[in-house]
Amino acid sequence: MSVSKASPTPDGALSTDAEPDELFVKHTVSEVKLMQQRLRTDADAKQEELRLMVGERYRDLLQASTSIIAIATSAQRVKQALDETKETILLQEEPPMPQQPSLKSGNDAPEHLWRLIERKKYFQAAWLFLLARVVHRALVREDEQDVTWSSQGIDVLDEFPLVQRQWDTVAQFRSQIIHKATLSLRDYESSAEDTCATLLTLHLLDSRPLTESLSVFLAQRSKTLHSSLAWKYDSDSADVLTTKPNGHALGPTQPNTISLDFRRRPVKEIKEATHTALDVISRTVKAARTVFQENDSCQPSLIRRVLEHIQSDSPVPQAHSTDLYLTTQSLLTTLPSSTHLLLLPPDLRSYKPYVDLVSSSSSVQPSQFAQKLDEWFQASISNFQKAVSRWFADLHSVKELWSVRASALRWTLASKLETNEISEMTKIFDESCRQRVVEIWRLRLAGSIDSFGQRLDSTLMEAKRKETSPVGFLFHAPPVPNSSQSRLDTSFEKYTSSLHRQLVGRTALLDDVLAALESCARTIRQDLAHVMAGNESPELVEQLEKTYRPDADALCANVIEKLEKTANEVSNTEGLVFLSRVSDELSTTSPFISEIGCQPCVVQDFRKTAAALHKRVVDRWRAYTVSSIVREHRIARRPIHPALRASLKPSGPSPELVQSLLALSISIQELQRGGQQPLVKATLEDFITELTSDDEGSLQSLYDMAFLQKLVTLHGEVQDELLEKRLREKLPSDVELDTLHKSAADALARTQTLFATLLPQADRFLQFGVPPAQEGEFQPAVELAKATSRFGLLLA
Repeated sequence: MSVSKASPTPDGALSTDAEPDELFVKHTVSEVKLMQQRLRTDADAKQEELRLMVGERYRDLLQASTSIIAIATSAQRVKQALDETKETILLQEEPPMPQQPSLKSGNDAPEHLWRLIERKKYFQAAWLFLLARVVHRALVREDEQDVTWSSQGIDVLDEFPLVQRQWDTVAQFRSQIIHKATLSLRDYESSAEDTCATLLTLHLLDSRPLTESLSVFLAQRSKTLHSSLAWKYDSDSADVLTTKPNGHALGPTQPNTISLDFRRRPVKEIKEATHTALDVISRTVKAARTVFQENDSCQPSLIRRVLEHIQSDSPVPQAHSTDLYLTTQSLLTTLPSSTHLLLLPPDLRSYKPYVDLVSSSSSVQPSQFAQKLDEWFQASISNFQKAVSRWFADLHSVKELWSVRASALRWTLASKLETNEISEMTKIFDESCRQRVVEIWRLRLAGSIDSFGQRLDSTLMEAKRKETSPVGFLFHAPPVPNSSQSRLDTSFEKYTSSLHRQLVGRTALLDDVLAALESCARTIRQDLAHVMAGNESPELVEQLEKTYRPDADALCANVIEKLEKTANEVSNTEGLVFLSRVSDELSTTSPFISEIGCQPCVVQDFRKTAAALHKRVVDRWRAYTVSSIVREHRIARRPIHPALRASLKPSGPSPELVQSLLALSISIQELQRGGQQPLVKATLEDFITELTSDDEGSLQSLYDMAFLQKLVTLHGEVQDELLEKRLREKLPSDVELDTLHKSAADALARTQTLFATLLPQADRFLQFGVPPAQEGEFQPAVELAKATSRFGLLLA
């Protein structure tokens, strides 16, 4: 036994990896013998293992060899059978030619049907389906062919099972074509010819009467209209831009150009939604009339003409579409592989679906059509009116609303609907707009009275701290606009209005309170002018005014009620002064009552009530003011000892009286800028009455009484009965009455500028006398320089 290789293993044992010569060189004889014995043992073990394996798998090897032999035998028999089949086929006669294009048409029909359905050619698909059904019946029925298959020794269903499988596949397209065609009726943008073709599909393929097809058409368009009416404006998104086109924020010199009074985004979207809904309604009505209604010249409807063409043998008119006036020949020529299909038998190539023109299912009575269309139109415009009312709720100004209305009316007039239908749709817009305009005005009226009440309450709480007198407000110059402002015209208008408010004595707080009412009235007047500027019907404007007037009358009543309630709650003079200004403005110069749109009788009652309230507030103010000034006068008056009274010789009114009259003058100025003589006279009379009620009888009091008598006499009514009586009763023997009158006249001449508010309006300077000159030379307070020689040039 030879060993090819042997080498020591890692555990020190010998291995067979070394050459025999190398083993004898490296190992002893005993080690080589040991290796030989081990190798012989391994060889015997492998031999035994091989013997066991062959013994166990011998039966499997025999079975495998038997199977191989059987497979070879079977393959030989199959080969012989194929050879025999080939010889038999070659010996048979050629089948009739019409069988091949018939099978080809059945095989290609699913592909053609899919293609037509994808292109929405449902009428062509229905025609092809009916043709495929006729071809199938021609294959399986002997009485429908000139050449019978049985005479040729052919049983089609047995010999060609593919025919039945083809028809099973094609038959499934009937429900799909009907379903797809029904859904396609929702497309309101399709033409009348396409709609007619779809309705013919339902009539021919689903055997539906034309009346039922009309109902299906209107029902599908109702779903389309419902979908368009379900649109809702997304008011959560921002209506006002806050960034520039490049993404930067708007700076102070770049004001926002989008006005809050007219928001373009909701107007645009609501216009589009309105146009879409109107388009659905108008296209549906016009398509129904085009397809089902007879012409004025008694010409049949479009769908009736197509049905008559199907049953006639006349050629297709050149003026009509071949897609609607269809024939089997024109259909086959448009299909791929039309060369094979044109080999069909002549009776199949000239196939036409059967239509019973005499039957009631092939026609629609004019009265029935008009009834169904009118019912659908009335239901549609009713739903449309509800949707329009919902959409108009997102329009917050009359300008926005009237812009949508004008656009919708222009679209309606251009829709080519009948006159009565346009009239009904116009009524819908007018009614919806009228309701929304009144709602907008009601919201503004409610907001104005709430704002007026809140501003009035808050202003009365802060009137003492913030309000200025009309005279003081006259000298607060508003800021002059400069050329750096972006909109100079608007700035000058604001500047002009500020100057006008100063001239009429309308302070900032007073303007803020009245602006809540005046801005509302001005806006409503502008809205009404905007409505009338569009050449609208007088009936619509009259309805708006008639519906709105009760709310305007209620607003005026609420304003008066709020003023009266506030007048009863106010207890300080500052609040009464401010409340008198508010009531006086509302009863005289405020444009609120003239622009709010009330009835003339309501306007007159409002002015009278506001004037009466103003009088009551002024009476309360007069009582509080006079009592306060007289009380301060009595506190400031210093008592004179009886022993000193004879030595004191007054020459005019006392300083206490002058101070009291000055306080009274300032109070009247705070009440109103322009002195009203009745108010001054009444206030002065109350002051004199209360002041002289507890006269102390001193000589100074007589001078004061004479000065007060002079003031009252200047107002045109000599009220010296009481004062004259008191003067004569208490006049000492050493004092003459003329002296008192002359002293009062001199005092009035000196104080006429100081007490200008208490005096009648003067038409010239120093109307009530020149003050008497004082003894000694008059010394000016400031030394003036002599005029230069050039001073005269300045006067030239």
